[in-house]
Amino acid sequence: MKRVFLIPTIICLACFTGCDKDKDGGQNKKEIPLMEDAIFQNDDPDLKITRKNEILEATGTKSMRLKSADDETSAGGLQANDYRFKLVADVSTLNVRDADGVTRKVQATHVKISDDGYAFVSYNHQHAPNAGGLVVFKYVIQDGTLQTVKVDVRVVTSIRMPRAQVNAIDYDGNKLYLAGASEEPQFGYKGDSDVAFFMVMELDANKKFKNQEPLFYTQLTSFQATSIRKNGARIYVTTGDGTEGTQGGLYVFDANDYGQVKFVEAEHARSVDVDESGIYMLQANNERVTKFDANGNLVSRYQANNELQKDAKSEILVWKDYLFVAENDYGLRMLFKENGEENLWIPRPGEDPERHVTNSVSMNSDVKKDASGKPAQSNLLLLANGEKGVYWYDVVKDLNGEDRIVAADNNSILGENSANFIESKGNIVFVADGLGGLKILYIGEQEATWDCSGAFRYSTWLKDNGGGNDLWKRKVGDVLFAAEEGNFVIYMYSGYVPEGFTFIDEDGIERKNQKTIDLKSAGVAFGTSLQYFDDLELLSGGPALENKNIVNGAMKDYNKAYRTLIPGGVKFTFPKSYFETNFPDAFENGQLNLMVIAYSGNGAWAYGEPQGPSGSTGTGVNNNGQILNLKGVGFCVEK
Repeated sequence: MKRVFLIPTIICLACFTGCDKDKDGGQNKKEIPLMEDAIFQNDDPDLKITRKNEILEATGTKSMRLKSADDETSAGGLQANDYRFKLVADVSTLNVRDADGVTRKVQATHVKISDDGYAFVSYNHQHAPNAGGLVVFKYVIQDGTLQTVKVDVRVVTSIRMPRAQVNAIDYDGNKLYLAGASEEPQFGYKGDSDVAFFMVMELDANKKFKNQEPLFYTQLTSFQATSIRKNGARIYVTTGDGTEGTQGGLYVFDANDYGQVKFVEAEHARSVDVDESGIYMLQANNERVTKFDANGNLVSRYQANNELQKDAKSEILVWKDYLFVAENDYGLRMLFKENGEENLWIPRPGEDPERHVTNSVSMNSDVKKDASGKPAQSNLLLLANGEKGVYWYDVVKDLNGEDRIVAADNNSILGENSANFIESKGNIVFVADGLGGLKILYIGEQEATWDCSGAFRYSTWLKDNGGGNDLWKRKVGDVLFAAEEGNFVIYMYSGYVPEGFTFIDEDGIERKNQKTIDLKSAGVAFGTSLQYFDDLELLSGGPALENKNIVNGAMKDYNKAYRTLIPGGVKFTFPKSYFETNFPDAFENGQLNLMVIAYSGNGAWAYGEPQGPSGSTGTGVNNNGQILNLKGVGFCVEK
């Protein structure tokens, strides 16, 4: 049973209340003075963009333990893609002259990327006073490999706000939805603690501001509005706490007339995200995650024992069946959104709970181009981990069909400043890097540094043991023998019976549908002769060698140290040095000649065709499996 991360609790009306409000809409556009001290600039030559062409060196290891709820051990075995990130642009921090004439360096707080090549970035000042702004970027990717690709980045328009800051942003239909704070009367401040605001700005077809005044503005309770999401006919805004008894919470607005539909009080509301299943709000105190319907009515609530930093960025992301919760100094949790149970946990990297924190999480499931320019589909999970930089992972399915988070050996970059927020779409990544400015990256997988054109490659299939003479009715998987880089690899995949054929299952029932096999205890053994395998006690019976059987039990988990889980199967990876050490006499003219047993783990064997590619043959003489002769196995060579 999975360990429950969040447990349902009884709702306490004194600490968590909801109230419907009239659709008064706050202040409309005509009642808001022009932002006469705000500076609007098209193209904005003062914002410096430095073009880069730097493939970043990945560092770090799997020391960030990937823990499961079942046994708190590594989720391990599954392999992650070997991504590379190219720094294509470095954008300086935005300088804003505040109301007192002091120039402040403000930091990027939030990024929203559109489908048509625009990025909207909000800015705030880390400490008092409130100062910030907003910048619209346009980017164009010129296709190529990771080494040759060029990304043109330019500023379309910007606002510098001397008396206001923007903490979060969303975009839809040429409208920008802003959540922030201002202590100025023109933004509705009345001398109390309610300085948070929700504001809408309208863009024209060129993504420039239609007017130098908000389309809509309203004041909210608390010191800061912390998060905003527009979805369909509703806009959701969270706010933190204020003073003098005022509390923040979740606001629900009508997206057509901006009337307030609902307000639910909640302490230290940090983030909101939404999908078709509901609205999910994260609170810092006791780390509550609350689910609402589209109108802000309570559906369910879960609670953990963690106390998140109330002034640090903490984001919640809804993706498929999961909630990813960036818990700042507690790392990242992957929860089942249906019931709040924990699936996986990644502790924060580093030792310093103030600077080594998980601030933000982004999922990129788009088609991305690898280093050769070939499209690739993957679920790339990106974490902004403060001064530890950006870490990345893949979310892949294990052999049980469960989603797992897996990491490459080196999976971190940008550890110089403070990665506060991350957003990714397609092959592009925007990183709000604290006072280090905004980093714009291009994603690609590692370009091959090996020439495998003359390497060994042989495809065959798994035969179900006991299938009799009609072997094709018992095909239950596929096998690939190949050379990759400096390794010899064997892939085994769980398969199915070809269309039009049937098989009799273990219970004597005729089956025509897919037969899935369990590969978690698959084994692989190499040898130079049948006698070699017999000496390893992998054969039994006889007395003649050619009449002996392969021993199922002995083959289970054989050489499992070289085995990893992959989507749909397993992969065995043997470095060339393995054969040079154990079978030096098997090499001829630099090529390898060996026998191999490939066993699936539940009575299925690699079945060799009589005369396969590269001279590979199945002996067909052992009546409990197949021993393949692999001849002329050539390895890849470094370029």
